[in-house]
Amino acid sequence: MISQPLDKQLPHGVADLFFNDAARKRAVERTLADTFARWGYSEIIPPTFEYYESLAAEAGPQLREEMYRFFDRDGRTLALRADFTIPTARIVGTKLYDRAMPLRFYAIGSVFRYEEPQAGMRREFTQGGIELIGAATADADAETIALAMTALRAIGLADFRFTLSNAAYLLATTRDLGLNDADDSALHDAIRRKNSPALKRLSDSLNIDATHKRVLAQLPTLYGSSDVLNRAECVNDDARAAIEHLHDVLARLKQFGFADLVTLDLAENRGMEYYTGMMFEGFVHGLGFAVVSGGRYDNLINHFGPSIPAVGFAIGIERVLIALRSRGAIKATIAPDVIAQEYGTKVELARAEGRIIETDILNRNENDLREYARIRGAGEIWWRDGQKELLDADERG
Repeated sequence: MISQPLDKQLPHGVADLFFNDAARKRAVERTLADTFARWGYSEIIPPTFEYYESLAAEAGPQLREEMYRFFDRDGRTLALRADFTIPTARIVGTKLYDRAMPLRFYAIGSVFRYEEPQAGMRREFTQGGIELIGAATADADAETIALAMTALRAIGLADFRFTLSNAAYLLATTRDLGLNDADDSALHDAIRRKNSPALKRLSDSLNIDATHKRVLAQLPTLYGSSDVLNRAECVNDDARAAIEHLHDVLARLKQFGFADLVTLDLAENRGMEYYTGMMFEGFVHGLGFAVVSGGRYDNLINHFGPSIPAVGFAIGIERVLIALRSRGAIKATIAPDVIAQEYGTKVELARAEGRIIETDILNRNENDLREYARIRGAGEIWWRDGQKELLDADERG
C-alpha cells in the first residue's frame, strides 16, 4: 500500500469534520452554551497556548506528561491547553480576584493531550464545562452537579447516572500514615480498584495501626446509596466533615430532583492531585467511559493569586456525540429549506426570518435543479416565475 505524502494527511489523533458531522457538533455546543447561560454563567475564552509553567501549575504528573509543548523564537517553553480549569484559575488569580463572588464561567472549545486516541478522545478533543468560583458550600457543589445533569438532558441524554466521592475524606483518612510516594500511590490504587486482598497485604506490610487498617479495609465496600455515608468510619474531624459535606450535597440534590441519580463511591480517587473535595463522574447507558467529570479544587487559584475556592466540571463533546449517535438523537442537518432559482427580495426577506435559502449560481435547467434540490434535501424550490414547488420527504437525498 502506497501512503500519501504528509501534506495530504492528518497527524494521528485529529480529525476533519464537515457537513452534518460539523453541524451536529455545533448543535451540541450551542445547546450547552444556552444551558450554561440560563444558569447565570458567562463565557470565558482563554488562549489556545500559554507558557508551559502556567498550564502545568498544580497539574498532576500524567497531565503534565500529556501536554503538547514547543518553543517560541526566544526559547521559552509554550504548551497547548490541556483543559480549561487551569487557564481559568490563572485568569481569576491574576485579574479577577477582587471581583464580587461567586464568579460563574463556562468554556467550550478544543483542548489537546498527547495520549493514545480512544473512543471519544482524540489528541485534539472538545470540552464544554463550567467553573463556579468563590464558594466552598454544599450549595455550590450541588449546583455544579445539577447543572451537569441538566446539560446532559438538554442535549438529549437522559439515561445517566453519576458517581460521587470526596477527595477530602480519603486525604483525611490517609494523611497521618507517613507513607512515601510509591506506597501512597499503591495504596490509593488498591482502594480505587476495590482490591481488598491487595489492600490488606499493603496495610500489613506498611505497619499501619489497627484503627487505620479497619477504616482502609472498609473503603472498597463504601459504594452505593446514601446509607454509605452512615457506614463510613472516620479517623479524625476532617474525615467527619467530609462525610457531613456529602450529606449536605445529597440533601440539596434532592431539592433539584437529582438525588436518585447519584451513586456514592468513597473509594474513588482519580484526579486527587487536582481535587481537594467533592468529585464526580457522569455515565450514560451503553458507554463504558465517563462523559462528564468534575469536582472541587480549592488549592488551584492560590498558585496564581489569593486563595479562592472553586468547583467545576467538563463534558466531553465527542463522547456525548457517540452516545447521541447510538440513540439517533442528533437532529442537526445542513439541508436548506429552499433552493431558489435566483436571488431577489423574497429570498432576502426569507433569510431575515431565519429560513435557510440557497440560490442557484450555476444556472441549471429545471431537471438539474430538481435533482440538485433532492440531493441537498431541500423542502421547496422557488422558480424564477414566482412559482413554488414542494418536494416530498422521500424524494430528498
